[in-house]
Amino acid sequence: MIKYTEASHINPELLADPFWVESLSQVSPEHTHDFYEFFILTEGRCRHIVNGAAQLLQSGCLVFIRPDDTHRYEADGDSDCRFLNIPCRKSLINDAFSYLNEEEFLHGILNTPLPRIAMLSQLEMDDFIRSFERIRMLSTLDKVKSRIYLKGILVDTLTQHFFSPETIEQPEFPLWLEHAVSKMHLKENLNKGLHALYELSGRSAGHVNRAFRQYLNQTPTEYINQLRLNVARNLLLTTELRVVEIALESGFDNVSHFYHQFKKYYHQAPLDFRKNAHANRLV
Repeated sequence: MIKYTEASHINPELLADPFWVESLSQVSPEHTHDFYEFFILTEGRCRHIVNGAAQLLQSGCLVFIRPDDTHRYEADGDSDCRFLNIPCRKSLINDAFSYLNEEEFLHGILNTPLPRIAMLSQLEMDDFIRSFERIRMLSTLDKVKSRIYLKGILVDTLTQHFFSPETIEQPEFPLWLEHAVSKMHLKENLNKGLHALYELSGRSAGHVNRAFRQYLNQTPTEYINQLRLNVARNLLLTTELRVVEIALESGFDNVSHFYHQFKKYYHQAPLDFRKNAHANRLV
C-alpha cells in the first residue's frame, strides 16, 4: 500500500498544492495519505474505489478525502476523466474546523465510512476552479496573500458545499438513473440525445428532469451537451478531423451551436483549443 505524506506530496512553502490530472492513465494506484484532499471531476466520469466501496462520479462531483481514507480510481466503461486535485495540510483543515466549531458538521464529515461528495453546478464548478487557479498563481507571486485567500475559500467551500443536510445525509443514487447515465455514453444514444435518455430511464420527462436536478444538479440537456463536448475534446486532441466532422461525430447536428457550446465550456474556439493543447505538449 502506497502512503503519501505532506512532506513528500505538498510544497513545503504552501498549505495546499493544487494540480491537474488530465487522464486516468496518470492516477496513482491504490493509496492513502496523512493529509486531507479535495478533488473535483471537471470532465467525464469514473469509479472511485474508497474504503472498499465504489462511488460513481460524474463531472461536477467534489469529493473530500480524509487522512487514512484508502482509495483509487477506475474507468467506468470506456469513459476517461479529468480532475483538479487539491492536497491540503492537516493544519489548514483543522484550523478551518476550529473556526467553524460545529460538532454535528464535524461528525457528519469525519466519522462516516465513505468520504462526502458534493454535486456542483457548472457555474459553481467554474467558480471553484477559478478560485484555486488564482491560488496557484498567487502562490508564485505572494505566498502570504495566497495563504489568506486559500483559508477564505476553504471555509466557504466547506460551508457552502458540505455543511448541509443534503450532503450529510446524501441520498442514494437511483439504479434506473445510473443505468440511463451509463448507457448515454454510447454513440447511438448520444446522437439521439434527450429521446434516448428518456427512453433508457423508463420514467416520464418530468420525473427524469427532477432527478437530474436532485442528484446531478443540472438539467438533462446540460448533461448531454457536456457528454458531447467531452467527445469533441477527445477528437480534437487525438485526431485531425475537421471541426464540422467533429461536431457531427460528437452528436451536434448544428455546427454553429457546437461552436457556441464549446467556447462557452472551454473558453476558446475548437481550433484554438487543439492548437494550444498541441503547443503545450511541445513545451
